[in-house]
Amino acid sequence: MLNKLFILMIALVLVVPLISAEYLPHEKNTNFELVVSSNNATTCNWTYIQYPNGSKINYNLNMTRVVTDFNYTIDAGNFSSLGSTCMGITCYDGINYETGSVCREVGYTGSSLNTESSIIYLGLLGILVFILFVNFWGMGYLPNSNERDEEGRILSVTYLKYLRLPLWLFAYFLFTAVIFLSSNIAYGFLPDELFAKLLFSLFSILMALSPVIVVVLMISFFVKFFHDKEVQKMLNRGMFPGGQL
Repeated sequence: MLNKLFILMIALVLVVPLISAEYLPHEKNTNFELVVSSNNATTCNWTYIQYPNGSKINYNLNMTRVVTDFNYTIDAGNFSSLGSTCMGITCYDGINYETGSVCREVGYTGSSLNTESSIIYLGLLGILVFILFVNFWGMGYLPNSNERDEEGRILSVTYLKYLRLPLWLFAYFLFTAVIFLSSNIAYGFLPDELFAKLLFSLFSILMALSPVIVVVLMISFFVKFFHDKEVQKMLNRGMFPGGQL
């Protein structure tokens, strides 16, 4: 994965100091491959790691050389906290030393939430919520039962009411999608993962229940349909069933 193996290219390490120009994303609790490229250096060491809370641990560990690259695999345990984590590097060409650092923004997914991606996420969420609202609004205009007179007798079978069942099913999965997208947004934006985990747990429950929901709605559909077929036969014979059917 790119977020697990990101190569930092630093040309002529002994001419231009090592500088971390930006904080690139890195996934929480995953190894990080620290890589430096130089044509001049003979050795490079990983010298320290500084965590998001400001604490710092000093090292002096030799990086493995492969042609002009120097690399060291930093254990995932060093990336268990959210925020900026920086690794120090010192390289030597036999005469001079040059030092620098590489920083990564540790997050839940290893993806960078910039302004553009944030707008896309929130835009998609807004669209889903709007469609969910329109779905319920449209359901309000659909009949809920057969047409009856003032005495409660059925005058005609209203088959249009069956559209409510697929719309309820559509609303269920749409709501599930809203919860899933909300959990991803919470993982990306919120510093505490508790709310994001709660949303994702709710999403998992909804997905686990989805087969049951589908079966129940299908059974309900066919039971009502065949019941209305019997009612229609009675109406065709000039009979008007009463009571709650």
